Amino acid sequence: MLFKRPLSQALLLCVIGSTAVYAQAQSQPPKPKKTASAAKSAKTAVPAKRAVAAPPKPASRVRPATAAAAGAVGVAAVATAGASAKAAVPAPSAAEARLLHVIELVKRQELDAALRAAAQLTTDIPNFRAAQLVYADLLRFKTGRATGWAGAPAPEVMALLAKHTPLDQTALVPAQQQEQVQGLQKELQRRVKASSALPAAASVPREFQQLGASVRHAVAIDASKSRLYLFAHEKGQLRLVRDFYVSIGKLGMGKSLEGDQRTPQGVYFIGRQIPGARLPDFYGKGALTLNYPNDWDRSLNRSGDGIWLHGSPPDQFARLPEASDGCIVLANPDLIALMKTLDRQTPVLISDKLQWTGPADRAHAKAGDAFVRVLDGWQQAWKTADPRLLARLYGSAPAAERFPTVRLTEFFRLADIAVQDLSVYAWKEARGEIRIVEMQLASRKAGRALSLRQYWRRMGEHWQVLSEEIRG
Repeated sequence: MLFKRPLSQALLLCVIGSTAVYAQAQSQPPKPKKTASAAKSAKTAVPAKRAVAAPPKPASRVRPATAAAAGAVGVAAVATAGASAKAAVPAPSAAEARLLHVIELVKRQELDAALRAAAQLTTDIPNFRAAQLVYADLLRFKTGRATGWAGAPAPEVMALLAKHTPLDQTALVPAQQQEQVQGLQKELQRRVKASSALPAAASVPREFQQLGASVRHAVAIDASKSRLYLFAHEKGQLRLVRDFYVSIGKLGMGKSLEGDQRTPQGVYFIGRQIPGARLPDFYGKGALTLNYPNDWDRSLNRSGDGIWLHGSPPDQFARLPEASDGCIVLANPDLIALMKTLDRQTPVLISDKLQWTGPADRAHAKAGDAFVRVLDGWQQAWKTADPRLLARLYGSAPAAERFPTVRLTEFFRLADIAVQDLSVYAWKEARGEIRIVEMQLASRKAGRALSLRQYWRRMGEHWQVLSEEIRG
């Protein structure tokens, strides 16, 4: 045996920081009998725990995992999840599952097995720095050198990393080394926390108010958790099918200026896919563009562009939690899975902290939402061509350069016009509240439907159209 069992608790504390409290609680003896009030509170719904599958046993000769192979695993998981409404809780990506398995072995005090699993993982994926850090820490415990990397000098930890990875970490100055270690610690903590609890069953971000039939998937990003959630839209319901670790801007959230190294917040839409072969290696295996700045951002004079979901450079399996210049960065296998799954115009919600709502809350909110009546009033104003109502909705007569006035006038002259495929997204921040509306205006007489996207802005007790455009 390489380790003494008492070391496992200290090692776990170093590996996952504050989440060690959860691990210790799991290993405690049964608690005293619950009181009546405690029993009542225990009935309250709790977030689902993710089941982490143990990785396959390594063969005598291990072939390093490739991004393509790992990406295939991710796509297969999405396909499997979509095949049944009763699918199991989404599993983490292959590499993350193996890392979590190592930590699970530590929690179970199986430190020899943890060392072997960590060694195999870092052999297969040598640029997985968080895994390298766990492996380095296990090696330090094996040799009895100090009590874990959390309290150890950064140069010592970086030297171990450099010894067991092809990357030249020793080139960093001490301050940078300490920053790297702290960043990797945060990454580990967030991965472990994400594995222990998912959003409550059937809950979705409150910004997704209504999705049309043409919307096959939706994406929500919680920066505080370094997590991207992928939903499938099936039979009018959103279902969580995958979630991935992500990195955001170096200076956090709230982009407002070009080059401010912040990630924007709001509801955006995927534009085009850019294959990795057409990009510098820094962007990994490809990119999905977003429409930042959107019309709401422009109305607030927010600048900058080129906000993408993209992969990681070759020397890093994943970036630190806050490491990009404003983009959302994923591990390449996860990015490949998204590129094979998402369509153009897929909605992407980016928030510092997601607010989740259950079915009952959504039904109550929808019943009391006056915005539904606003859209009915908008249709009626165009059908009657009432200039007074239109001026109230648009603030003034719609300007030709900002609104498709002529096309809408033509369409609403048709008696059989109807609104179809309606999607409504909400966004609220200190500077205002908006609704983003997508719809199709359909008519048999017109033939082809008219696809429309609107940005509505709340003005006191009323709503006005901020912008309006014909898509496609």
